[in-house]
Amino acid sequence: MATKKQLNKKIELLERQSVKQEVAKHKSNYIHIPKPKGLTIGKFFLTIFLAFLSTMNFLLIKLIWNHFNLGYVFAKDSEMINYVIEGIHLIVLYPLVSQFILISLTVLSFVSLFKKLKSYDEEGLICGLIGGLIFGLIVGLISGLIVGLIVGLISGLIFGLIFGLIRGFD
Repeated sequence: MATKKQLNKKIELLERQSVKQEVAKHKSNYIHIPKPKGLTIGKFFLTIFLAFLSTMNFLLIKLIWNHFNLGYVFAKDSEMINYVIEGIHLIVLYPLVSQFILISLTVLSFVSLFKKLKSYDEEGLICGLIGGLIFGLIVGLISGLIVGLIVGLISGLIFGLIFGLIRGFD
């Protein structure tokens, strides 16, 4: 007669065999794409490629900046005579946004070379993004309104006092 330990070992063995059989049956029924072996080499070349794209995009921004003479952004009021503001100057916005995206992807790819990135919960990510967006908008609006109110009141009072005094003496 078998002891309790022997029976438990037989049960565990049968469970392992049934699990292996189920896995084999599943693999035969469904197509599984094997994980590539040279994944770190691919990550390395992806990082190099993204860094190259970031550099080329920066050179594109520099070329657009010089070609369309966008120096008026940092020009003084006295120098604004030399610049004409046109709608075509918004063409620099696309490369600026793509530069932000490329730099973010380069950093993520570089980090993934040394550390395995954890997966994320999509619902948590979406809720976090929406919450951050709403919080940022509220804080931005409130701070903008307060700063705008204070600056508007002070400048209005100062200019009103100056022009009132000038106009009152006529």
